[in-house]
Amino acid sequence: MDMHYLMQELLETLIAGAKHVVAFTGAGISTESGIPDFRSPGSGLWEKHDPSLMNIDVFNADPVPFFELAMEIATPVFSAKPNPAHVALAKLEAAGKLDGIITQNVDGLHQHAGSKNVVELHGSLRSCTCMRCKSIVPIDVLRRKILIDGQIPPICDECHLGILKPDAVFFGEPLPEAAMEKATAMAGSCDVFIVLGSSLEVYPANRLPRVAMEHGA
Repeated sequence: MDMHYLMQELLETLIAGAKHVVAFTGAGISTESGIPDFRSPGSGLWEKHDPSLMNIDVFNADPVPFFELAMEIATPVFSAKPNPAHVALAKLEAAGKLDGIITQNVDGLHQHAGSKNVVELHGSLRSCTCMRCKSIVPIDVLRRKILIDGQIPPICDECHLGILKPDAVFFGEPLPEAAMEKATAMAGSCDVFIVLGSSLEVYPANRLPRVAMEHGA
C-alpha cells in the first residue's frame, strides 16, 4: 500500500480523535510553491549563498552585501502562491479541526491560503522596520527603494537616517518573545502536534515538539 496514503490515513485518524491539534511547519512545506529550503543538497539557499549575510552582526557592520543579494533570494517568496498543503491546513482550521499553525517560515503563505491563527516564529517578509526610529512599513516600500530607486541600503522615509531591515529574524537575533510564548502555550495544550516540512535543527523552535510530548501529545 502507498506510504503517502498510509500517512494520510494515520493523520486523519489522529485528528479525528483529538480535541486540540497544532501544526508546526518549516521550509519544506513551501518548496512546492517554488521557494527553496535552506539545507537541501544542491538546491538549498545556504548551498548557493553565504548564510553569514543574514547574521545580524554582519548586517549591522555592512548591510550592502545583504541587500545586493536580498531581492534575488526573496523574489521566489514574493511570486509564490499557496500550495495544496497550505490550503489543506487552512481548511482544517476553518472546519474547527486545527487550533492553529506555528511556522518557521517568513513567506506568509499560510495567511494567503486563509489560515487565521498563525504564529510566525522567525518573523515575516511582509514588512520591514527602520533600524533607527523603528517605523514599520510594508515590504513593498523596501522593494521599490531597491529595485526602482536603486537605493542600497534602503533608507527610512520617516527619519531619513535609519536603514530598513526586513522583519525576518536574522541569525544572532532573538525570536519574537510574544510569538515564542504563544507557540509554547499552543504546544503545551495540544493532544496532537503535527510537524510538516521541518528538519527540527533550529533552536529554540525545535524544542516545541518535546514540549508537546511532555504535556501528553
